[in-house]
Amino acid sequence: MDRQEILGRIAEKFLSGSADVKECFDCGRIRIEFLSDGAVRYVLDGERVHFFYSVASVLDGRKIDTRSAKRITLSMKKETGVRELQASYEENGLRLVQHFRLKENVPYFILSCSVKDLKQEKTESNYLAPLDFGYPDKNCNELFRSLDQKMLLVPYDNDMWVRYESAPLRPGRTSYDVTAIYNEETNRGLVVGALDYSDWKNAVRCSAYDARCYTAFSGVADACTHDCMPHGSLIGEEVSSSRFLCGWYQDTRDGLEEYGRVCMEGKERFIWNGPVPFGWNSYAGLHIGMPLLDHWKEAADFLLDELPEFRDAAGKVTVNLDGNFFQDKKKMKKILDDIHARGHLAGNYMSPLIAHKMLGMIPLRGSVGRTMKSVVMKDRNGEPFPAADGSVPVDITIPAAEKNLRLWIREIVEMGFDYIKIDYLSHGAVEGPRYDKTVRTGRQALTRFYDILREELDPEKVGREIFVDLSIAPLFPAGGGHARRCCCDAFGHHEDVRYVLNALNFGWWTSGSLYRYADPDHTVLYHAYPDGREHTDPSSARSRYLASAISGTVMLLSDNYGPSGEPGDIRNARERTKHLTGNPEINQVARMGKPFRPLELRSNTASLYYLDTGSAVYVAVFNFDSAERRMPIPLDGIGAAQAGIARSVWEESDFVYEGELSLSVKGYDCALLRLNRAEGGQE
Repeated sequence: MDRQEILGRIAEKFLSGSADVKECFDCGRIRIEFLSDGAVRYVLDGERVHFFYSVASVLDGRKIDTRSAKRITLSMKKETGVRELQASYEENGLRLVQHFRLKENVPYFILSCSVKDLKQEKTESNYLAPLDFGYPDKNCNELFRSLDQKMLLVPYDNDMWVRYESAPLRPGRTSYDVTAIYNEETNRGLVVGALDYSDWKNAVRCSAYDARCYTAFSGVADACTHDCMPHGSLIGEEVSSSRFLCGWYQDTRDGLEEYGRVCMEGKERFIWNGPVPFGWNSYAGLHIGMPLLDHWKEAADFLLDELPEFRDAAGKVTVNLDGNFFQDKKKMKKILDDIHARGHLAGNYMSPLIAHKMLGMIPLRGSVGRTMKSVVMKDRNGEPFPAADGSVPVDITIPAAEKNLRLWIREIVEMGFDYIKIDYLSHGAVEGPRYDKTVRTGRQALTRFYDILREELDPEKVGREIFVDLSIAPLFPAGGGHARRCCCDAFGHHEDVRYVLNALNFGWWTSGSLYRYADPDHTVLYHAYPDGREHTDPSSARSRYLASAISGTVMLLSDNYGPSGEPGDIRNARERTKHLTGNPEINQVARMGKPFRPLELRSNTASLYYLDTGSAVYVAVFNFDSAERRMPIPLDGIGAAQAGIARSVWEESDFVYEGELSLSVKGYDCALLRLNRAEGGQE
């Protein structure tokens, strides 16, 4: 046998996936196969999907990898409809255990891993990777061998105008907590996501050595998580990773929706029994130096007197006073009482986890002579952490910082506010040493913050529900508020519309699962003072309003309605707002509180979104081009009838269609149609 033939046989053996199946376990649709090379193969409905290894390390650098470790035990525990598997391995004085949970009639399995140091009394680790997917061979689904596979990049938080991406695989590409590897043409793909987030920051990352290998792990800390230090380590007799869901889906959208539901099973969260909030937020409408309280009152009067259609399901609006530092509290209380006397709601603002260079001198409540600057996080040399987005993170485990938080919340509650916007929460989750040494990771610190928030705002304690809207905040820990901004500051231009819809396109599944509502940020219809751009054109304004209405949603306007400012701007903002908020059906769509589903998951933000209400199908279409376009609507893909009468909601008019449906949409404009459902659609 010559050298070329030998190399050919070696290559053939490598590409064929030559590892033997040593043991296998079935549960409903799933089979888990343990292979002779330390890998585990996931099989669904008789089709091989992919294989993976598990890896962990301890703080002194020792590592255990199921590729090279010796397997010691393999066991299974049966319950009704459930199988639990455990496989243990040993290497380098470490023991790694894979913990599988399989359920009948679902396409996914759940896996975590734990590591135990056999040489030390305690185990200390900041890296565990339950799912380290190997280089795809012919026994993997063809998607994973394709150069066309895409990776959904889910951002860690919503700060600094970060956005979701559908991107080709590339070394180092990272999605935080959850991802999908999928085909854009068919939507078929693999969903992998962490189910636990109170201890670990989790990620799925493409390998630096071959991008078609990717690893789901606990222990990420990088520039996108705003960290300047490694992920904190956990310590105990053994250390466990987060649990990860891994499932193959014929439609990745179904998989992401299922992930969102499973992710919140058994979790504590803020529960909201009220309606979708409608109202106004001051941030974009005002600029520094304006007499904020006068504008707050003017906006309240405008909404209550001149926008009769712009109401929540209870007939109320919420008027939120954003960033109200150093305001006259007596005058604030008087305006708040006036809003309440008229039967409506008032909102406040807080940012308890930062010390801004300008606001760091704000006194701490309950600590005489101390300021926010005195409770910032410091490195091991005693130096304050670097500022992220202009602000230094606060250590909530310092007793004075916790006391300040509790007193601040109580102050807002006692004044009678009904809504709180809480800003800059990502700062509370950075890695680093804290006053309380039992808090070892950033996620543990932020979880403590949410626990305090939940305790102080317990409806039984305060006597009412107060709506909590998280602003600059990580996607996880989830459930820490009733709503979370799906994006950073979004104003009123056509690129802002694309930005808001990017979060709907790839993150629609977070609304109603991780949070009651995904908040599309304040809706600017004429001019945003902090923005620095020109006035919004009418088509973009209409698209901006519709983008908010279909996002899940929180409907907060944000223009300057007076009393001071450019008179022409105030007049035009009022007129445009009255016009765009006056369509009853679009407001009713928003009041449903349901996100529209994207037609497709592609690299660019999708133009079409739909919602099946059980009695009709709504279709929202957006034109991102400056020129008018004829836009087709694929009736099969949205579950609509092939023929019938279409309602053009903006125009409040009907037209007949049959077999095909398309419509012309002006540049940067939008359309909303109501169609009949196809026969046999699910209620």
